[in-house]
Amino acid sequence: MSDVMQHSSDPAAVVPTAPAPWDPFQLMDRLDEEALRQELEGVASTDLVYVVKEGGQEVVGLSKTGVDECCMALVSQGQVIREEELAYDVIGEGDEREALFKVKAARYAVSPAGAEVRLDQVIGVKRQPLFYEPVQLDLDARVPSRKYKGKTYRELLATADGRDYLAWMSENFGEAEIRDFARRILAGEEVVAQRGKQLNPHWYEAGAMKAARNARFRLIPGNVRAQVIASARQQGQARVVDARPGTMRGAGRAAQPVAQAAVQQLPSVSAVAPRAVEPPAAQPERQEPVTAIGPYAPTEKQVAFFQRLAESPVFTEEERRRAFEWLGTKATRQTIKDQIDWLKRQVETRKSGGQAGSSAA
Repeated sequence: MSDVMQHSSDPAAVVPTAPAPWDPFQLMDRLDEEALRQELEGVASTDLVYVVKEGGQEVVGLSKTGVDECCMALVSQGQVIREEELAYDVIGEGDEREALFKVKAARYAVSPAGAEVRLDQVIGVKRQPLFYEPVQLDLDARVPSRKYKGKTYRELLATADGRDYLAWMSENFGEAEIRDFARRILAGEEVVAQRGKQLNPHWYEAGAMKAARNARFRLIPGNVRAQVIASARQQGQARVVDARPGTMRGAGRAAQPVAQAAVQQLPSVSAVAPRAVEPPAAQPERQEPVTAIGPYAPTEKQVAFFQRLAESPVFTEEERRRAFEWLGTKATRQTIKDQIDWLKRQVETRKSGGQAGSSAA
């Protein structure tokens, strides 16, 4: 019985199953897998950040290359992240098999003289399918052939050599779905078929690298992540993908406008690196969606700089809470400039851990 519809004599009983909510982070994971395959072929990716957009919302995430960049930024601060242990198990049967990867990583502080101090340790995990999902077969699909690499079935049909190769495929190719498809298109049919799942020849490399990425990501301070994200977007090293309309529903807090998400998830992407002095100019790629205030809302860079200042130990938890509450509800491009100036003066004049007489809000 099909999962999509059940047979019944009552037409009203045939109800299609609602599609599962689409997760933008699944798309980012597929983009990372594509980048890893290219890296194995000797082509390095320059995309440090993935930006998935839908309407006025966007989800921002670091790529595997972006995580590498963060680790290099930590080196300049005297910290090193090392992957120390890799383990995996294969579960399932047939083309439903998956590998469960686990990587142990640790962060070290390294002095100029070479002395090391182990700071913290985490594990990163990744579930990696061994097989690709089924691929649609139509005339514009790529032919799985080294001889005709990059060619489509339509292009092969247009030449005598190509038709000869399709005739060979119809009799000798290993996959029954492709043999049948080749026979039918040679007979002149406009057919759309479904190819069976394919073994991913790089499943081990992809699973191991993504588990390592996840482990290292957990050890990278939020301010370093934010600095790499800001720099990548400013220098054109962000890959922007437009989501299908309506597909980002159900993605949870990650689908909120960037600044609202940053306020609620400060450690991940909120702060600017300690060495930053002024936030970079607003990004030309889009209008910054931040709060319900609209186009006068603060830019993402202003928000990040404000949050970095508010995280200073010179402020109390109550001051910090009120500052973030003000940021999420009242900030505009102009007012946040004044508050940033106020925060900077407090950080410069107070002693570390001192109390304040008034709140930034």
